[in-house]
Amino acid sequence: MAVRPHRFETPHSYLDRLCAVNVIDRRLVDSLIRKRRSKTGRPHHLALVIHELGGPHATHFARSYLRATGTRPDDVDTLLTETYRTRLTGVRHACTHCTAGHSVPTFDHHQFTICLKHGRWLAPEHGHEHQRQVRDPGEWVRAERRYRRAVTAGLLTRHLVDATWRIVRDQATVLGPSSWTERLRAAQTRPGFVEGVDDRCALYPQTARVLHLLSGPRTWEAIDALFRSPEHLRAHLRRELDWVTGAQWVLVEALTVEVIRSRSARLQQLGVLLRPHRDEQLRRRHFPSATL
Repeated sequence: MAVRPHRFETPHSYLDRLCAVNVIDRRLVDSLIRKRRSKTGRPHHLALVIHELGGPHATHFARSYLRATGTRPDDVDTLLTETYRTRLTGVRHACTHCTAGHSVPTFDHHQFTICLKHGRWLAPEHGHEHQRQVRDPGEWVRAERRYRRAVTAGLLTRHLVDATWRIVRDQATVLGPSSWTERLRAAQTRPGFVEGVDDRCALYPQTARVLHLLSGPRTWEAIDALFRSPEHLRAHLRRELDWVTGAQWVLVEALTVEVIRSRSARLQQLGVLLRPHRDEQLRRRHFPSATL
């Protein structure tokens, strides 16, 4: 019986569910995989076994890994090795309402944080048992759509997304919840408050708003002008973050540092991508009559 894979589900999680539905001894499957691996030396035979048992094509989970992490498929064999190497490749879990209450690990990703179908906060970096129903679906759904537009714009590195989550949370918790929102204070007073889950959920609209700002073209124009005018980026962030109450300068300074780091990483990535194009331009400029 075929089993439908959930979005960004890890291959080990899928094989567990496939074996359970078809009453297949998982230990027998693991033994088969180890024997094949010892004969060939290739570590990603798990993909072939899943396909032979009626699962998706052997490259399905590698393509899913690419979409989840935003990496480039430079070396397919290396990618397959990385994708199938370990049982737990991240700490993300699929929406438990989508999975009928089951725990389904997924690849670590930044593509979404709220299940729009069920209004479920997916508790990044925590287990499925910490997922929550959002209390104000309208505002959180708008924040989720803003967040998805920001991460799909292609201008934010994974490091900058992680850093922004941390900076927004530190701004509120270090300086006091009153500097940001009433919802954080309310979340801290509720029974069962979990640090890193409920506080991040309460601050999610602000986090999405900051990420949306950082992903905008005007922000990156300010970043590109940074070395011509060192205060240009700070002035831009202060102007765009005028809705922040409290010690705004803490947020602006922390974001400035992380944005500069992200810019350096982004320029290195662009340099790798554009290197063949630059080489071709140099060849045509200096050797216009040369033929390959």
